[in-house]
Amino acid sequence: MGLVRSVCLLVTFLSYVVISVHGQATRVGFYSTTCPTAETIVRNAVTAGFNSNPRIAPGILRMHFHDCFVLGCDGSILISGANTEQTARSNVNLRGFDVIENAKTQLEAACPGVVSCADILALAARDSVVLTRGISWQVPTGRRDGRVSLASNANNLPGAGDSVAVQQQKFSAVRLSTRELVVLVGGHTIGQAGCGAFRNRLYNSTTGPADTTIDPTLLAQLQTQCPQNGDASVRVDLDTGSGTTFDTSYYNNLSRGRGVLQSDQVLWSDPATRPIVQQLMSPRSTFNAEFARAMVRMSNIGVLTGANGEIRRYYQKHKMGRGYNLLFILVTFLVLIAAVAAQGNSGSSRRVGQRPRVGFYGNGCRNVESIVASVVRKHVQSNPANAPGILRMHFHDCFVRGCDGSVLLAGNNTERTAGPNRSLRGFEAIEEAKTRLEAECPGMVSCADILTLAAREAVVLTGGQGWRVPLGRLDGRISQASDVILPGPNDAVDKQKRDFAAKTLNTLDLVTLVGGHTIGTAGCGLVRGRFFNFNGTGQPDPSIDPSFVPLVQASCPQTGDASARVDLDEGSAGSFDTSFLSKVRSSRVVLQSDLVLWNDTETRAIIERFLGLRRPPLRFGTEFGNSMVKMSLIEVKTGSDGEIRRVCSAIN
Repeated sequence: MGLVRSVCLLVTFLSYVVISVHGQATRVGFYSTTCPTAETIVRNAVTAGFNSNPRIAPGILRMHFHDCFVLGCDGSILISGANTEQTARSNVNLRGFDVIENAKTQLEAACPGVVSCADILALAARDSVVLTRGISWQVPTGRRDGRVSLASNANNLPGAGDSVAVQQQKFSAVRLSTRELVVLVGGHTIGQAGCGAFRNRLYNSTTGPADTTIDPTLLAQLQTQCPQNGDASVRVDLDTGSGTTFDTSYYNNLSRGRGVLQSDQVLWSDPATRPIVQQLMSPRSTFNAEFARAMVRMSNIGVLTGANGEIRRYYQKHKMGRGYNLLFILVTFLVLIAAVAAQGNSGSSRRVGQRPRVGFYGNGCRNVESIVASVVRKHVQSNPANAPGILRMHFHDCFVRGCDGSVLLAGNNTERTAGPNRSLRGFEAIEEAKTRLEAECPGMVSCADILTLAAREAVVLTGGQGWRVPLGRLDGRISQASDVILPGPNDAVDKQKRDFAAKTLNTLDLVTLVGGHTIGTAGCGLVRGRFFNFNGTGQPDPSIDPSFVPLVQASCPQTGDASARVDLDEGSAGSFDTSFLSKVRSSRVVLQSDLVLWNDTETRAIIERFLGLRRPPLRFGTEFGNSMVKMSLIEVKTGSDGEIRRVCSAIN
């Protein structure tokens, strides 16, 4: 915990007020007088986390479920330490803890000692559903936090391989009906599962080499995403084709044999649950309303009141007694204030263990975004090719050792010298922004953060939509050409999906980010083979629109300069829009890896949604910002893993 947070915690000690529930049941509006802004504070914290990483939403929903099914909804899942629930095997992949802690910190400042962690989690679960386009509901509050958290208590959570009978038993044990079981499991309409949770269905099921209840198309897709001896932690959408939207498509997938988890698919094959699934997937489905009611029921499992619980402090298991010496606390408080003042805002010590967040630099370097924006604008006006160049540079940085600015390091055998990176451009813009920031805020802003901001500005300057950029990355110290293994111009869709999944990016992210080809060019050496001698046939690729072939051949003659450039988005390469995706649809794109996106059922459906040809439609600008935020958080450096470089081309 950083010094600033320590100070905030001490402030809450000084203003501590005990608020007890004393036997009351939960009720809507519990904090209406004691902390009227409680729900707004939680909502804002969840929204900020979601904007940084949309996968936070299903993570928080799952966390609330796992909390309530173990000792009741008492926030025990939030307690960290050896052998706590967090360490149980079923909980090691939970995400969203930072969001709950952020909300708790803000609430302790606004209403010290009033709002329980258990209530924050229940509210955050509701807000997560709303942010993924689901229903809202009134959340009864007034829970107290539990004092017990043991990994052994989490051993009986519903599992990925459970039969309907076992699931019924586990839900009945917490007084939830079979219908509530099917409704709550419908929360799998958002979220993902690791390959290890279901790979036995793909290669070694009880019915043969593969589970015969799986749709063959989905089976092939899952086997590609989850090779038999591949990484068990690679994640796959539970609701294929709609894994980020809270809707009824999950149930439709079950009816087609497209349930990823065995525990999900058996809901369709079991006579006790199939009629419920059919009702929930119907055009007159009451899924949203039923989900809200079931969540309220679940959130009241085993709630604690009175002396059975407490109101936990931020980062503390139990609240402090009132017998603490006020003078001692005050002295400690003043010492910490002095330490913070001496520390200032510089250096990487503020980043130990922290994830990037919007507004990271605060008043310490208030002009960071405007400085980067002005420098990028200058370089793009001087040479418009710098816009797609900087965007591509950010992509190439994040896909190799994470978003750590390692692509910016110069020298022999660095990433910059690798084949795919030799045509990168925009380095001068990053260096100039760094020089200006070092003059204004020395030792504060990393090159990795500058590159991330510059990529956003490149999109905005070409007519695209902006987004809020989480900041706080550190710069990496390693840059090796041998590490540069990037998605290639001739990759099949399945390989692209695997490469993106390895970076925790899903198929929607894949299509969206490749949509960045709406600006930029490709070297003739990369594309010429398709237009003159495809696969050694002596003829152009027959899948290309015939009227497009002579245009590219004119730009890239067969024996011409391989370094000459051709637009990736014919006729609109300087504007950030959806015209590139329209070109993919009409087979008028130069890269084979782009063209094949139309041939795959899953990626084609996403393109159609971006183009308004399929419902529900997707907004390209919004989704691009979301996917860029996700990509920018790949393997970020914190603490001793990185540094703040003085110049971007060399380590300190």
